[in-house]
Amino acid sequence: MSRWECGSRRYIGTVTATDRPHRPSARPIARAAQELLAPKPVWIPPTPGAFEITTGIVTGTAAALASPLLFKPLMMALGPLGSDPTSFQPTPEEMGDAGWFGPDSVAWRVHADHSLLIAGIAAFTLQALHPMAMAGVAEHSTFSDDFLGRTRRTGEFVQGVVYGSSTEADRLCRMVRKVHERVVGIAPDGRAYSANDPDLLHWVHISEYMAIAAANRRFGVQPMSERELDRYIEEVAVVGIGTGVVDPPRSWLGINDALERHRPNLAVAEYAAAGVAFLDDPPIIPRPAKPVWRALWSGAVACLPPVARQLLRLPEPSTIELARCRAVLRTLGALGDTPPHLAAARLRMGLDPRG
Repeated sequence: MSRWECGSRRYIGTVTATDRPHRPSARPIARAAQELLAPKPVWIPPTPGAFEITTGIVTGTAAALASPLLFKPLMMALGPLGSDPTSFQPTPEEMGDAGWFGPDSVAWRVHADHSLLIAGIAAFTLQALHPMAMAGVAEHSTFSDDFLGRTRRTGEFVQGVVYGSSTEADRLCRMVRKVHERVVGIAPDGRAYSANDPDLLHWVHISEYMAIAAANRRFGVQPMSERELDRYIEEVAVVGIGTGVVDPPRSWLGINDALERHRPNLAVAEYAAAGVAFLDDPPIIPRPAKPVWRALWSGAVACLPPVARQLLRLPEPSTIELARCRAVLRTLGALGDTPPHLAAARLRMGLDPRG
């Protein structure tokens, strides 16, 4: 049973396709096509089962005991995704500035969790399903040549707007808008695209935060409740506005409605197929680290909404695969310190940087 509040409306029960208006059709179409395009039920990211949770607890405890043996190989595999803590030291002018969110926000808790690593992979996979968005990535970025670098830069933005001062968050959003001005071109199907197109900005925004929410629900140490899902989407709307998104969703029901709006435009075009194939087996990952990546990739697939997995023909990962992903994340949690962005934000607020 789900309970949703959106504006002045309240939803009690599971929201299904019949609870929302069908997409209008400009002309009669075959019944099979109508059924295919009929609105999907609202997707609520699942939380883990008992076996996954138990595996995480056992693995986290074992990793803490075996940290000298595990630390070096894990950091060799995933170290490039890290950041230099010294680059996040607050200036005197920023002291006391809570930024756009602050310690009491859901976002501060969610973005401190190691599930964010899974979210980044899932977000790119979901974004790739929009041919215009993927054309911009394929033709203007170094995704395959500098995968870890691009991932790190994306992470710097996602964490910077949540934990940075108000000035820093605004600066990061302005920088993204500036970079987007250069991302224009003609997609393989002949359509023009622009990264600052309102439709593409909207898609990238909902993909990013749908993936983060799903990863937190499935793999987070303290998963968001359904009510907190609403609050989180409401909080991160400010980031969407900062990057130029018009009318970003303000609730989990709203983000599902946004997915429905974009669904007719989604497709597995050639760029998307190449991007997902890269993620399925990245050539840059050293052979000894392949099992770690396979576990992370399985977790990312589990965080995709059903419509995305159907388009990509990706089966839902097994319980064993999800347990392996959880084990990797718990190991990282046992070995890692407070994320540097969060530590700097706590210091700026006069709090203990270690939490």
